[in-house]
Amino acid sequence: MADFALTFNAAHYEELDQYALLACQKYNLGNATDWFGAFRGGLYGVYARLHGVATHYRLVHAWLPSLRLLATTDYHLASIFFNIDSAIECFTFALNALGSAAGRAGFRDVTDARALRDVMPRDILGDSRGKRPRPPLSGYSKFFPTVQACWQKHRVLIDRIVEQHDVSKHRQTIFCGGRVRSDPPPGFYENLGCSPDDPTAQAVFSPMEEIILMDDARSPALTRRTPSNTPPVLLDLNQAYALR
Repeated sequence: MADFALTFNAAHYEELDQYALLACQKYNLGNATDWFGAFRGGLYGVYARLHGVATHYRLVHAWLPSLRLLATTDYHLASIFFNIDSAIECFTFALNALGSAAGRAGFRDVTDARALRDVMPRDILGDSRGKRPRPPLSGYSKFFPTVQACWQKHRVLIDRIVEQHDVSKHRQTIFCGGRVRSDPPPGFYENLGCSPDDPTAQAVFSPMEEIILMDDARSPALTRRTPSNTPPVLLDLNQAYALR
């Protein structure tokens, strides 16, 4: 049976935490603005969000003795994208705090509530959309060039994460269908009083193996593209609704 589990290597985050702890000592940068509190709060936010990603990823794929409502799958997907997007934002908040200790002019002021509301990933990436393009804040290329280069390289992926989170939070479902798992644990259906050959039982109890997300999720439905490179849809959503 496939192992649908995500693990994250947090070793580099722990090294960054130790670096910041050393930097905030009085004989180094000090901590007059309590930048370290903001940094560690953001970093611990990253840990919590990564835990959320792993938890909901496991649950959306796990064999559980309960009905698999379409709403349940979409709930887990929405939670996954919330946690991924939030992890990115929390890490930005942590880096802003650490960077402000070394070069306040290139970062948001950690002592100003209004400035803290403006901390966001586009501080690292910049934003060329709209009538007033915004370049990245100057501190990131100076103090965190590797992070900035990595995020810019993967900007399409980051934009997709933000889009899926935004649509699932403010607009509608993002789950379009996909492929259900066909590797139940021994006796799974029998313990539920179902036949393992019953397609209805498979439709209502099987977790997902592959998932199709809405493409161009912010576009009007009339102009939205069909999801590209999608696996065969073994679970038709209309049929599934009729079964439940």
